[in-house]
Amino acid sequence: MLALVDFSFEFAGRYLYRNASWHIKPGEKIGLVGLNGTGKSTLLRVISGEYELREGTFSKPADLRIGFLNQDLLSIDYADPVLDVVLQGREDLANLDRQIHKLLAEIEVTHDVDTIQKLTELQDQFGTLGGYDWHAEAEKLLEGLGFSTEELQKPLNQFSGGWRMRAMLAKLLLMQPDLLLLDEPTNHLDLPTIQWIEQYLKDYKGTFVVVSHDRLFLDNCVNRIAEVAHQQIFQYKGNFSQYLEQKEERDEMMQRRYDNQQDFIRQQMRFIQRFKAKASKATAVQSRVKMLEKIEKIEVLEDETREMNIRFNIRVTPGKLISKLNNVSKSYGSLQILDHASGEIMRGDKIALIGANGRGKSTLLRMIFGSEPYDGEIETGWNVEPAFFAQHQLEALNLKNDLLNELSTVGGEYTESELRTTLGCFLFTGDEVFKKVKVLSGGEKSRVALAKTLLTQSNFLLLDEPTNHLDMFSTSVLADALNNYKGTFILISHDRTFVSQVANKIWWIEDHKLREYPGTYEEWEEWYSKRAPEPKNTKKENVKKTVTPESEPSPDQKKASKNTLHQLESKMADLEKAIQEMQHEKAMVEEKLQSPEVAVDFQKIQELTELFQKIEGQIASNQKTYDAVMEEWMGLQDS
Repeated sequence: MLALVDFSFEFAGRYLYRNASWHIKPGEKIGLVGLNGTGKSTLLRVISGEYELREGTFSKPADLRIGFLNQDLLSIDYADPVLDVVLQGREDLANLDRQIHKLLAEIEVTHDVDTIQKLTELQDQFGTLGGYDWHAEAEKLLEGLGFSTEELQKPLNQFSGGWRMRAMLAKLLLMQPDLLLLDEPTNHLDLPTIQWIEQYLKDYKGTFVVVSHDRLFLDNCVNRIAEVAHQQIFQYKGNFSQYLEQKEERDEMMQRRYDNQQDFIRQQMRFIQRFKAKASKATAVQSRVKMLEKIEKIEVLEDETREMNIRFNIRVTPGKLISKLNNVSKSYGSLQILDHASGEIMRGDKIALIGANGRGKSTLLRMIFGSEPYDGEIETGWNVEPAFFAQHQLEALNLKNDLLNELSTVGGEYTESELRTTLGCFLFTGDEVFKKVKVLSGGEKSRVALAKTLLTQSNFLLLDEPTNHLDMFSTSVLADALNNYKGTFILISHDRTFVSQVANKIWWIEDHKLREYPGTYEEWEEWYSKRAPEPKNTKKENVKKTVTPESEPSPDQKKASKNTLHQLESKMADLEKAIQEMQHEKAMVEEKLQSPEVAVDFQKIQELTELFQKIEGQIASNQKTYDAVMEEWMGLQDS
């Protein structure tokens, strides 16, 4: 289908690719991965023809149709309705449609036989190319991407950047190109839409290359990985998780080959050094010298993702309660966001607020922070010091500062080395730390604002889409830092891998109420998929609900249910505490087992091993009990 052979590409004074090669075959579903700045987007622009290749060869069929989704499409100002813009994805049908309507107008006046014949031919061609399903397919794509039927006739330029990107994606999908190039298609999309695109690409019959930092997205829809690293392109079969396994195996194999070759070279060098002065060994020495000169040296490429650790301290320890929402309501005109909703955030909670866009997630974060008006009461706990990150935080950056100075305004207790490390994790390396804030792009400013938020030493973080402009490596570093963070946080993110790594509670807004699941994202997803859907009634106004004693709990029943909930919550808290204490005890025993004194004392090893196994058994038993109690608690929540 397409081949890049021995190509090099220079951009802004440095080579992104040097003597690299890449073949794309029909039917391949490729995830293009690599660190930010390695040239992934540049490579897509080369393939699309936007950038000209000056070194190497690029071959493809002359009639190959390529569709390219990139962030530049957001800047196009379309005044046409959304549906009309998307319909242009099939330019052939759009042209035929215009010709047909023109001929129809002529026939009304002339009734010319030749015109009628031409119209018939065009209509046949239109039908053969799928023209009569054209509008329906475009509407199906747009509605799958989250547009309502009413919104299809709104001008595209009245929508935000994220919604414009959805429309551009629908236009490309309608086009059904031979090769689809997608540069970060999930940016600014909510979880239901990401899952819809996943399924679409999984069933897609053509070939595509997608750049994405969403690991789960890549796992669910690609069958090959192309990694950009060291100015080359390395190819792997399988999805992203399989790529990681193969990469580790390849690196280990290359390291073994390198080590073996180095041992061999050292042996030959010892022989040469030992016998080079002996005439009787001159021939053997020369033979080994020539052999070493001809040997093809094995090189081990260093991993470009070097180890980085960042820490986010807290200044003071807050009380047990961080924030409490009591009968909180919020609406924008006729749009109801919350209606007498309640919820609690306790010290140590690491909450992910998930759900579709437009449900009020960002609004809720601003309400908790105190920057958004609402009805009801939100109580802030003792000693709570909040810090809020969202896109509008960019306005608070001092444009005259360089990056180090900007971070030092909130990170005074951090050393310059620590500030540099933090900037490195957010993709600013070397002399880039001396860049002025005013010259940064929107995405770069967003990363600086996030770094500042995390360095404030606040004990309560509110983070709205913190991973939007981060690559996989930086997202992983951020996840590790948040897992080690001693404070409390609530975050909005559509990156399911990230949410899975950091959250111990899931919040979502449903029926204008705040819902909570006390567990990880995977546990919530499994529970939510099994939850019985509420019956839908399309004619509520014509239905009169009959309440019987069996269907409406009595006051005594309600009180008993509430008491049971409190008892279960108390039992869960006790079990959590017991498990934590046992985990601590287990770690202490494990540490003793590794000490040099115990290593030589067989009896002590046996005693500690038995104790270790006993503690593990107790932890497993308590965890099983906890799971059963939580199931009962969730059942009462749903009743």
